[in-house]
Amino acid sequence: MPQRAHALPPADPVEELRAAASAEDDNGQPLYQPTDPARPIGHANPPRRPKGVAVQLTPRPSRLEVERRIAQAQLWVAQRLPLVQIIENARENWGIHNTQTVNRYLNLARERMVEELITDRRRHQAEQIFALNDCARRAMDAGQFNAAVGAFRVIAEIGGLLRAPIKPPEPRA
Repeated sequence: MPQRAHALPPADPVEELRAAASAEDDNGQPLYQPTDPARPIGHANPPRRPKGVAVQLTPRPSRLEVERRIAQAQLWVAQRLPLVQIIENARENWGIHNTQTVNRYLNLARERMVEELITDRRRHQAEQIFALNDCARRAMDAGQFNAAVGAFRVIAEIGGLLRAPIKPPEPRA
């Protein structure tokens, strides 16, 4: 019995997203469009539809478009939008009706956000300290001194100045 060669997934996640299915069937399985009529019919090359049936084909996105979609997915994750809203936005903005493909974009966006946070830790700390300084200033202007003290405490923790707990341990009887 001849063994079938399994196509290896692309190593580049952007290429994987470019090749992802844009639609899914009623069971949530991806629908792949016919790729090459010269190749035998299989998972990646399903049979062609009859000529009378109109099919809405979405063109394969460019690398630049995939990068733009990943950046937009990062924004949606940062805005903490619910998954239902993210899927609806992907349908409206990208023409993707496959939830698996949307999840691939979201996973890659989250992965990149973590990488950026790790590699750019000092810049991220500086941004957080700047935002907390602004928060503390506004809290003091509003007379909310407890909030201002809390913001300064977090600034000290981020900067590494505060390592010990604020409250002393309770005496043991």
